[in-house]
Amino acid sequence: MEEIWIKKKKFTVVKVVANHPDHDSYIATYANVSYLVRVYREEYQKVLDDYKLLKHCGINMAKMNFHDDERQIIAFDAFHENGVLTELSKGPLPEEYFRALFALYRFARFSKIALDWAPQNFMLRGSQMFYLPIKVSKMDETNGLEKVGLASWFHGKELKEILKKKGYDVSGYQMMSDAEVNKSMALMAIKYWN
Repeated sequence: MEEIWIKKKKFTVVKVVANHPDHDSYIATYANVSYLVRVYREEYQKVLDDYKLLKHCGINMAKMNFHDDERQIIAFDAFHENGVLTELSKGPLPEEYFRALFALYRFARFSKIALDWAPQNFMLRGSQMFYLPIKVSKMDETNGLEKVGLASWFHGKELKEILKKKGYDVSGYQMMSDAEVNKSMALMAIKYWN
């Protein structure tokens, strides 16, 4: 089994979660507690800065528990709930997902920050929506939730493409028409915009 050291703490790798160009993610244990450990090759300082910004803006995300600036490693809380994309692969989302998403969006709009709104980047924990990556940009007229991302939270062609790309079985996928997706988006936005 592989080990990752964060300062003087030894984390035992349980599994590899993902390999990205800028970092690798692992589930690892330390003192019988599971963590999501990310080992960065680049943009480590940007991640730290973005984490502080997201936290200041009130965006729910995994808590940073340990970090090692020298080795560029961060240990976050590990979530065991299913992500939104996994839930979408099973069928349409219950309304509590949209209530929580728009509550989170309110914080982002107020702070003028944009998140990566794709469903694979979110998880519902209790009644709160959590943002999983540490990616943020300045909000403008082109990158708000209603402009990019919201359509993929409904069973249209955008979601089908994401599910296929992420390796989900789409053989029994019940696809909504573009008009149905647009109507659903408008209804949710009106209902939870406040």
